[in-house]
Amino acid sequence: MNLIILASHGKLAQGMKHTAEMIIGDTKQIYAFGAYREEEQSIKKKIEKVISRTNEQTDVYLLTDILGGSVNTEVMQLLRDYPDIQIVTGMNLPLVLSLATQSEKISDKRLEELLEESRQAVLDCTRLVKEKTKEEEL
Repeated sequence: MNLIILASHGKLAQGMKHTAEMIIGDTKQIYAFGAYREEEQSIKKKIEKVISRTNEQTDVYLLTDILGGSVNTEVMQLLRDYPDIQIVTGMNLPLVLSLATQSEKISDKRLEELLEESRQAVLDCTRLVKEKTKEEEL
Protein backbone atom coordinates (compact mmCIF):
# COMPACT_ATOMS: atom_id res chain seq x y z
CA MET A 1 0.00 0.00 0.00
CA ASN A 2 1.13 3.54 -0.74
CA LEU A 3 0.54 6.15 1.95
CA ILE A 4 0.55 9.73 0.69
CA ILE A 5 1.06 12.63 3.05
CA LEU A 6 0.57 16.15 1.75
CA ALA A 7 2.17 18.97 3.74
CA SER A 8 1.95 22.67 2.96
CA HIS A 9 1.71 26.17 4.25
CA GLY A 10 -1.90 27.10 4.96
CA LYS A 11 -4.64 24.97 3.43
CA LEU A 12 -3.02 23.99 0.13
CA ALA A 13 -2.55 20.35 1.21
CA GLN A 14 -6.16 20.00 2.36
CA GLY A 15 -7.39 21.55 -0.89
CA MET A 16 -5.20 19.19 -2.91
CA LYS A 17 -6.60 16.19 -1.03
CA HIS A 18 -10.18 17.41 -1.46
CA THR A 19 -9.68 17.91 -5.19
CA ALA A 20 -8.05 14.48 -5.59
CA GLU A 21 -11.04 12.91 -3.84
CA MET A 22 -13.43 14.71 -6.21
CA ILE A 23 -11.62 13.03 -9.10
CA ILE A 24 -10.79 9.53 -7.81
CA GLY A 25 -13.20 9.15 -4.90
CA ASP A 26 -12.62 8.76 -1.18
CA THR A 27 -8.98 8.02 -0.45
CA LYS A 28 -8.06 6.64 2.93
CA GLN A 29 -4.38 6.56 1.99
CA ILE A 30 -4.04 10.35 1.62
CA TYR A 31 -3.44 12.58 4.64
CA ALA A 32 -3.16 16.36 4.46
CA PHE A 33 -1.52 18.73 6.93
CA GLY A 34 -1.16 22.48 6.83
CA ALA A 35 1.24 24.62 8.80
CA TYR A 36 -0.16 27.69 10.47
CA ARG A 37 1.41 30.42 12.56
CA GLU A 38 -0.38 29.61 15.82
CA GLU A 39 -0.20 25.84 16.10
CA GLU A 40 -0.02 23.87 19.29
CA GLN A 41 1.75 20.96 17.59
CA SER A 42 4.30 21.10 14.78
CA ILE A 43 3.50 19.68 11.36
CA LYS A 44 6.43 17.29 11.81
CA LYS A 45 4.85 15.82 14.96
CA LYS A 46 1.48 15.40 13.24
CA ILE A 47 3.06 13.60 10.30
CA GLU A 48 5.22 11.48 12.58
CA LYS A 49 2.08 10.15 14.30
CA VAL A 50 0.75 8.92 10.96
CA ILE A 51 4.06 7.41 9.85
CA SER A 52 4.60 5.63 13.18
CA ARG A 53 1.30 3.73 12.68
CA THR A 54 2.40 2.23 9.36
CA ASN A 55 4.04 -1.14 8.83
CA GLU A 56 7.08 -2.16 6.77
CA GLN A 57 4.94 -3.00 3.75
CA THR A 58 3.64 0.57 3.51
CA ASP A 59 5.54 2.93 1.25
CA VAL A 60 5.29 6.53 2.46
CA TYR A 61 5.35 9.44 0.02
CA LEU A 62 5.51 12.82 1.69
CA LEU A 63 4.82 15.73 -0.66
CA THR A 64 5.58 19.32 0.33
CA ASP A 65 4.70 22.59 -1.35
CA ILE A 66 8.03 24.37 -1.83
CA LEU A 67 11.71 23.48 -1.55
CA GLY A 68 13.43 25.29 1.29
CA GLY A 69 10.17 26.47 2.84
CA SER A 70 9.59 25.97 6.54
CA VAL A 71 7.32 22.97 5.94
CA ASN A 72 9.83 21.23 3.67
CA THR A 73 12.70 22.00 6.02
CA GLU A 74 10.81 20.63 9.00
CA VAL A 75 9.66 17.39 7.38
CA MET A 76 13.11 16.69 5.95
CA GLN A 77 14.14 16.01 9.55
CA LEU A 78 11.92 12.91 9.46
CA LEU A 79 14.48 11.19 7.24
CA ARG A 80 16.69 10.67 10.29
CA ASP A 81 14.18 8.36 11.96
CA TYR A 82 12.38 7.15 8.81
CA PRO A 83 15.05 6.80 6.09
CA ASP A 84 12.76 4.80 3.79
CA ILE A 85 10.14 7.51 3.27
CA GLN A 86 10.16 9.42 0.00
CA ILE A 87 9.99 13.21 0.33
CA VAL A 88 9.12 15.13 -2.83
CA THR A 89 8.70 18.89 -3.02
CA GLY A 90 6.79 21.02 -5.50
CA MET A 91 3.67 18.90 -5.26
CA ASN A 92 0.98 19.28 -7.87
CA LEU A 93 -2.34 17.56 -8.51
CA PRO A 94 -1.11 15.33 -11.37
CA LEU A 95 1.55 13.89 -9.05
CA VAL A 96 -0.91 13.34 -6.20
CA LEU A 97 -3.32 11.55 -8.56
CA SER A 98 -0.55 9.43 -10.07
CA LEU A 99 0.73 8.30 -6.68
CA ALA A 100 -2.77 7.67 -5.34
CA THR A 101 -3.74 5.47 -8.27
CA GLN A 102 -0.67 3.22 -8.24
CA SER A 103 -1.74 -0.18 -7.01
CA GLU A 104 1.71 -1.73 -6.78
CA LYS A 105 4.96 -0.81 -5.12
CA ILE A 106 6.53 2.16 -6.88
CA SER A 107 10.10 1.52 -7.94
CA ASP A 108 12.67 4.32 -8.00
CA LYS A 109 12.49 4.29 -11.81
CA ARG A 110 8.69 4.49 -11.78
CA LEU A 111 8.78 7.33 -9.24
CA GLU A 112 11.10 9.30 -11.51
CA GLU A 113 8.70 8.69 -14.42
CA LEU A 114 5.77 9.96 -12.34
CA LEU A 115 7.78 13.02 -11.31
CA GLU A 116 8.65 13.76 -14.94
CA GLU A 117 5.00 13.39 -15.96
CA SER A 118 3.97 15.83 -13.23
CA ARG A 119 6.63 18.32 -14.38
CA GLN A 120 5.31 18.11 -17.92
CA ALA A 121 1.83 19.02 -16.66
CA VAL A 122 3.04 22.57 -15.92
CA LEU A 123 2.51 24.44 -19.19
CA ASP A 124 2.21 28.00 -20.46
CA CYS A 125 -1.25 27.74 -22.07
CA THR A 126 -1.13 31.31 -23.37
CA ARG A 127 2.04 30.52 -25.34
CA LEU A 128 0.49 27.31 -26.68
CA VAL A 129 -2.58 29.17 -27.95
CA LYS A 130 -0.43 31.90 -29.53
CA GLU A 131 1.75 29.30 -31.26
CA LYS A 132 -1.30 27.43 -32.54
CA THR A 133 -2.84 30.69 -33.80
CA LYS A 134 0.41 31.55 -35.67
CA GLU A 135 0.42 28.09 -37.28
CA GLU A 136 -3.14 28.52 -38.46
CA GLU A 137 -2.39 31.94 -39.96
CA LEU A 138 0.35 30.47 -42.16
